[in-house]
Amino acid sequence: MNSYERTPGGGITWLPWVGTLALTLASCTAPGATGGMAELATEHLTGEAFAEAPAPLEFTPSHDWWKRFEDPLLNSWIEVALLQNQSLESAAQSVLEAEAIFRGSHGQRGIQLDAGLSASRGFITPTADSDRSYSTLLRPSLQISWQTDLFGRLRNLERASLASLLAADNDRIALAHSLIASLVRSRVSLSVLNRRLDLANRVVKSREETLGIVEGRYKRGVSGTSAVDVHQAKENLAAAQSNLPNLELATRQASLNIQVLLGQKPGANLEYNIIAGLPNVEAPPTGVPMGLLDRRPDLRAAQFRAHATAAQVDVALADFYPDLRLTATGGWDAKDLDELFDVERLFGTLLGDLSVRLFGSGQLDANEDAARARLAIASANYQTLVINAVREVEDALASERLIREQLAFVQTQVNEAQTAESLARDRYSRGVGSLLVVLDTERRRANAEDLSLLLQQLVWNARVDLHLALGGDWLENGRENEIPADDANQSTEP
Repeated sequence: MNSYERTPGGGITWLPWVGTLALTLASCTAPGATGGMAELATEHLTGEAFAEAPAPLEFTPSHDWWKRFEDPLLNSWIEVALLQNQSLESAAQSVLEAEAIFRGSHGQRGIQLDAGLSASRGFITPTADSDRSYSTLLRPSLQISWQTDLFGRLRNLERASLASLLAADNDRIALAHSLIASLVRSRVSLSVLNRRLDLANRVVKSREETLGIVEGRYKRGVSGTSAVDVHQAKENLAAAQSNLPNLELATRQASLNIQVLLGQKPGANLEYNIIAGLPNVEAPPTGVPMGLLDRRPDLRAAQFRAHATAAQVDVALADFYPDLRLTATGGWDAKDLDELFDVERLFGTLLGDLSVRLFGSGQLDANEDAARARLAIASANYQTLVINAVREVEDALASERLIREQLAFVQTQVNEAQTAESLARDRYSRGVGSLLVVLDTERRRANAEDLSLLLQQLVWNARVDLHLALGGDWLENGRENEIPADDANQSTEP
């Protein structure tokens, strides 16, 4: 009888006991394990309100923060960028890669089923009084195996891959927020540059008019007007004209940058309108809690990476302990096709493989130490990111408030400079004023208006920085569920 054949009347009645023991041991945990969760003590950093918004109110985040600017062109650009930007596509593929790795690690914990078929044909050289004899063996078989994972090595590998998947997805979201912020800044920059270019052209036109007045006075021989005045007026005009190429270049570069962000060919025609002024948004509310930072995708990615390194610590600990692999194999030994799948030719085996490393020259200790060091690094990096996030929010809140204050003063400066220039030009045209005063008031008015435009851009940027620092917008609890009165009686069919 073949050695693989099942003994008649024999059984494997101990198999259920092995399965029960394996399932029991599979729930074991190595001493000192982290449970796949990193200890990230940041409550002392995020448990209060920001210093720039101290009232303790409750808010919930809203992620479509750019829609607050109510700019249809910006919204359409963002829709295009989210679909066509190649950096975002690369991040999405990284998420798919991490998802595939997670599925693979999950599959390692399941039952493995393999099928095999071996076939052989042999002969024996005959003796003098016998013919050559041939033999055929067909062996189809199935093998079922299961890694019991007694101390959670595979379980923690799965945890680590899941945490890495979540980190990759939050990296993608963070990149999308960064892309949107770059588009908003570029949109504002392009509009401000166009307004500055328009201002520069108006300044050139004004100084051409001043030069015409000075040359007319000089040609008529008006008292007090000399060739020096003419050259000063020409110098003033040339200084204004010299700003035009630089602004045109900056406008061109801003347009190209937008096309890159949109995933389009740089240099193509970009249609856009000019933003007239500051965003029609309210000032940041008081009481924005630091807990909103927990919704920042970059912080969540760092948090999940720390959890992944914690799970790797448990993997390193599990390597110190035994593991059990159960394998069951069954099939048929057939001498020809007629005996194939014949119950009399059936064979089967059950194997339990219990293994543990007894000596490894310190390799397992080194692996554990390295894993714990990576966990400490990830935890420290996370807390550093939280501290920087708090600083970014405080900076953005203070920046917008102080820049708006400065802008109010500059607007007063613009109004006074415009009045002073008008008076100086009128006095000079009547022959009772100095050209130097006219030129000085022109420069002051142009510089004040240009500074006003730059400060408006900084206000936009500060608001974008605040949204980016908080990981989105904010809404007071309950506001997002309010239904406008006009829509309250409308049908809501799915």
